Amino acid sequence: MQNWNDIQKAIAKAQKILIFTHVNMDGDAAGSSCALCRSLRAMGKDCFILLEDDCPRYLQFLDDRGMFIKQAPWTPDLSIAVDCGDDSRIEKRKDVFHAAPVTMCIDHHMKSGPFAQLEAIDPAAPAAGSLVFELLQAMNAPIDKDAAEALYVAIATDTGSFKHGNTTAEAHLDAAKLYGYGIDAVKLNNFVYGSYPLPQLKLEAMAVERVQLFANGKAAVSWCTQEDLKRFGALDEHTECCIDRIRSIEGVEAAAFLKEKADGRIKVSLRSKSYADVNAVARQFDGGGHLRASGCTFYCSIEEALEQIRPALEASVAP
Repeated sequence: MQNWNDIQKAIAKAQKILIFTHVNMDGDAAGSSCALCRSLRAMGKDCFILLEDDCPRYLQFLDDRGMFIKQAPWTPDLSIAVDCGDDSRIEKRKDVFHAAPVTMCIDHHMKSGPFAQLEAIDPAAPAAGSLVFELLQAMNAPIDKDAAEALYVAIATDTGSFKHGNTTAEAHLDAAKLYGYGIDAVKLNNFVYGSYPLPQLKLEAMAVERVQLFANGKAAVSWCTQEDLKRFGALDEHTECCIDRIRSIEGVEAAAFLKEKADGRIKVSLRSKSYADVNAVARQFDGGGHLRASGCTFYCSIEEALEQIRPALEASVAP
């Protein structure tokens, strides 16, 4: 349970509030941000979510009130980073973030140091959505059905539909409480999990076909290039589930999926099942995240990145 006193006071004093979350938004980032924005607006605050890239199409249904913007309408009284504990993840927006007289961070990632004046950080929380839900309840803030559905998406996606190692009693209790606001979980699961673009499925099939197993089958890597995206008519966001397909291979404990970005960077998604510390792997390459789900970036070719990530991943599954 967080001590929300200073954060509540800062929110009460602020009128113009901007919310920031990490680039390449996932369900937790979008859901927790949208829920917080909706409730702050219901409290009479001027509030938006400032982005530098597009929200993935499968999550765009969460914003039906123009919450996502790409240009700040004013200098905020308060900047709130959600599901983002490092301003390198808001690189093109960090000047706006730090321009506010008060900055705040609500996050559940492992961190090396603070970057905001006020912080609520809990790596044991199942999702940033759980922390936002706790804050809204502590403030007695209005939570309507739409905000509750956004929180459900945040928690359900970051726990892998309540299957990943970060699924705790808190995650299930939060989900149960959210049902009390009248959420339609069937609708939400259909939006998020039940409607995949064909290019995405083709990419996932390619990732499985291309997979390399090593460390006696306990580790796996695969990759995707910009040329692969063009070949399938796919978007960058369609690669997001490839890592889950790789990790799901029988016998695999830890997996890495490498994605070539348009600017030549190689983004690496790392996942493990039960014991491998992929956060430690990511930190070797200036990345980070969670014990079982982390990431890092290389500035080289995919071949060179593979040469570096394979031994680190192999060491993570060693007895």
